[in-house]
Amino acid sequence: MADDSKDQAPREIEVTFGKGVKGSLTIPRSADCKNPFEHGLQPVTNKVALVLHGQGGHRNYCYQQILSEQLSDVLSMYTLKIDFRGCGASADNEDPKKGRVLEQDIEDLEAAIEFLKTEPKKLVDTNLNLTAIVGHSRGSVAMFLWALKQNELIKKGVYSKATIVPNLVNCSARFRSNTVFEKFNVDPAEFEGVFQKALRHGELQDVFFGRDELSSLATADLSGLNGLSPEFSVMSIYGLLDKVIRVTDSAIFANELNRGPFSHRLELIEYADHNFLGTKPLTEEDDADDFNAAGLPLTRKKLVNYNYVVVPKIIDYLSPQNEFTRFAARTGRFGEVYRWKKVEGVANFRDIGGWKIQKPAFLPEGWSTEDDLIVKPNTLFRSARLTRITPEGLRRLRDLNIKIIFDFRSIAESEKEDLPQNLENFDLIRESVPVFTEDDYSPQSMVLQYINLVTSWHTYVHVYDDILSNGTKCFRRVFEFIRDESDRHALLFHCAAGKDRTGVFAMLVLLFVGVDKFTIAKEYELTTLGLIPDHKFIKDLYIKALQKLKSKGGESGALIEKLALGRKNWSVEEDGFRNLVSSRADALLATMDLLEEKYGGVYKYMTKNLGFTDADLSKIFTNLVEKTNSSKQFVTDFDTLLPTKVRL
Repeated sequence: MADDSKDQAPREIEVTFGKGVKGSLTIPRSADCKNPFEHGLQPVTNKVALVLHGQGGHRNYCYQQILSEQLSDVLSMYTLKIDFRGCGASADNEDPKKGRVLEQDIEDLEAAIEFLKTEPKKLVDTNLNLTAIVGHSRGSVAMFLWALKQNELIKKGVYSKATIVPNLVNCSARFRSNTVFEKFNVDPAEFEGVFQKALRHGELQDVFFGRDELSSLATADLSGLNGLSPEFSVMSIYGLLDKVIRVTDSAIFANELNRGPFSHRLELIEYADHNFLGTKPLTEEDDADDFNAAGLPLTRKKLVNYNYVVVPKIIDYLSPQNEFTRFAARTGRFGEVYRWKKVEGVANFRDIGGWKIQKPAFLPEGWSTEDDLIVKPNTLFRSARLTRITPEGLRRLRDLNIKIIFDFRSIAESEKEDLPQNLENFDLIRESVPVFTEDDYSPQSMVLQYINLVTSWHTYVHVYDDILSNGTKCFRRVFEFIRDESDRHALLFHCAAGKDRTGVFAMLVLLFVGVDKFTIAKEYELTTLGLIPDHKFIKDLYIKALQKLKSKGGESGALIEKLALGRKNWSVEEDGFRNLVSSRADALLATMDLLEEKYGGVYKYMTKNLGFTDADLSKIFTNLVEKTNSSKQFVTDFDTLLPTKVRL
C-alpha cells in the first residue's frame, strides 16, 4: 500500500446477485496493508453496511460514494452499494409494465442480504456481518418495509427466521405515502405515467414511471414503525429545504420511532434539499460566510454539497462507541430482570440470560425454533475477580441461588491475591478450574505474555485462540455442572477482569444455544462498562508490570518502543492500558470466525474437543434455555448504562 494511497478511492469489487442486481463491494483500505497504523487507519473489521438509493438514483449518486470511502477509512468497514433493478447497471424491471414497484425493491434488498450472508468469504476471504443499512428516499421506505417484515416474525415468536440489522439510517424518506401525488401534481385516477431522466448502463436515459409504480409508493404503509423492535436502532437525516417531501415527515418518523433511550436520532440540515444539496447556485458575488460558512465543496452546478455534512453524521452514528451506547441502553434488563447485579466488592457482575435464541448449534428433540426461546435468566453469571468481595457480597451470591464459583485463573495467579473466605457460611463452593494451569493471565500480566494486547483489539483473537486450545478441561468441567446441576443451582464463572477467559466461555455458551453473533459480541463488550470500577486497581498492577519489563532493557525495552506501530502521540501507559481493558465487539466477532474455521463451529468444539455426546448436549441445552412469549421484550432503563447506578 503506497503512502499516497489515501488520495485514491478504496478498492471495489463489482458483484451480481439476485435477479440481475448489480453492486459494488467496497474494501476497507486497511484490508490491503500490512500495518494500517502507518497510514492512519484502523485494523479492518468484518462489519458491512448496505447502501440503498432512491427514486431515479443509482449506487454512486448523492452521498453514497463519499460514505463508502469514509466507512472504509474511518471505521474500516466494508460497504455494499447496489443498483435496484430498473436503475443504474442492474437488470430491467421484472414487469416493464408495472415498473419498479416497492415489492421488487424489497426482493432486491433481501437478495443483497442473502449475498452478504454467503458470498463474501469467496471474494474477500472473510465472513461479513451486516450491521447497518443506509437508505435514501424510497430506498429508506423499502428498508423500513423490510424491517417491518422482520418485526412480524419477531412478534409471532419466530425469531429464528428474522434478520436483525441493529443500525438503520433513514435519509429523506416519506412517511405519509399518499403525498407522493403532490410531486406529480396529478389526479391518481388519471395518471398514466411520465418519463424521467435516470442513469442506465452509464448513460442518462428516459425511464418510464407509470401508474403501478406510483401506486406502490403512494400506498406504502409505515404505520407499524411505532412497534418496531428496539433491536433496530434508527437515525433519520433530513434537509430543511426539501421540496420533494414534506419536511414535517421527519418529525413523524421521530415520534413513531422513539421507542426508548437512543432508539431514534433525528438530524436536520438547515439549507439542504432532498438530495442534500443547496438550492441556489453560488456566484462570485455571493459572500461565502453567508452561503457556505463551513467551506463545503460545490457541485458542478455551484450548489453547496451538504452530503459532506451527512456522511460525518452517519459515521458518528455507526461508530463503535455510539453503537455500544445504544446496545447497553436497550439491554439493561429483560422482562423484570436486571442484567447488572450489584455484588459488593465485585466488578463486572452480570447475568448472561435473557437473550433471544435464533439458530441453536444443537436442538434437542422436542424443541423447535418456531417457539420463542431465550437463554434462561438467573442461571449463569459472569464477573471479575472476587478478591475484594465483602460478606454482604457473599450474601448476595447466596440470594442469587449461586451454588458454585468457577475460578478460571491459574493457581499461581490466584495465590497472589486474597481468596474469598468463609464461603461455607454462605453455602458457596469455590472450584479452581484454570484455563492456563501455571501461567498468570491476569490483564496486567498479559502485557508480559502477549505484548500485542496493548497494541489494538485486533490482536486479541490470537490470545483467544490460545484460550480455546488450552481451556478444554476447564470448559468441560463447567459444562458438566450445567448439565448435572444448573436445573437446581445457578453458577458464577470469573477470571481476573471477567473479560478474556470469561468472555470466551460466555461466547461458547451463547453460540451453543443459538444467540446471534452480533448480540454475543456486544454482550462481551458490556465489560467496557462493567470493568470501570476496577480500572484503577488494574492500572496500578499494569504499570508495575510495565516497569518490570522496562527494567530488563535490551529486547524487552525495544519491544515496548515498537508498540506504537507508527502511530503519533501513542503512549503504552495510557493508550496501551485503554486497549488492555477494552472489550471491542470486533475482537469477539473475529474469534467466532476463528472457532468456525479452526474447529468447525461450536458443536464440533463441544463434541470433539470437550468430549460431549448428543445426550450430554441435550441436557445442557435444556438447562440453559426456556420458552417464553413474544411479549417478553427487553425493557430499557437508562440507569443501567452505568454499573454504579445499577439497581438490584
